[in-house]
Amino acid sequence: MPRICGRQTQRINVNSKDPETYFKVSVFLPFLDFILQELDARFNQRLSDIIPLQGLIPSNFNMYDDETILKAASIYAQDLSTDDNSILKAELRIWRHQWKNKQIKTDSAIDTLPHCTTVVPNIKILLQLFATLPVTSATPERTFSTLKRLKTYLRSTMSEERLNGLALTNINKKELLCEDEIIKLFSTKAPRRMQLEDWSK
Repeated sequence: MPRICGRQTQRINVNSKDPETYFKVSVFLPFLDFILQELDARFNQRLSDIIPLQGLIPSNFNMYDDETILKAASIYAQDLSTDDNSILKAELRIWRHQWKNKQIKTDSAIDTLPHCTTVVPNIKILLQLFATLPVTSATPERTFSTLKRLKTYLRSTMSEERLNGLALTNINKKELLCEDEIIKLFSTKAPRRMQLEDWSK
């Protein structure tokens, strides 16, 4: 259908007869470009440069060689305890040897961190950095949504400690809590008007 209004000045004007081409040029390609720019702005380098750090996880040892991992680690040279490449290479060799005879190998950075010893401090720092790199902002957004549901206009006088407790309980729904232990802890915190248990014991 021909346009009724005049030529747009604030939006892109795509001269195409095909709706698919119009959508691709005006919406799809700018959206992809925006996503790539946001990722570059967040990490200040390409994701492909960081991904080899997953080679420090024992289950991924065969995916990347030492040189690729060291190249990825050089991005975080200022965060490491030393900037000597030979020390990091020696730590990497010790780290691989540590997991050589173990039957069960961890498959995530979080599970691998407790196995780091004082012998490999730089490996521990790299694993911490890799574990905390956010892929998306979905988790913080969910947390803000939870806080928005909890602290409404009618609950505006809620204390920070209570709000934190309710938010953690709501976010970590999978955690199994024992109601009896919570009641006992709640009753011992401060005397209440309603007696929850026998205090004479």
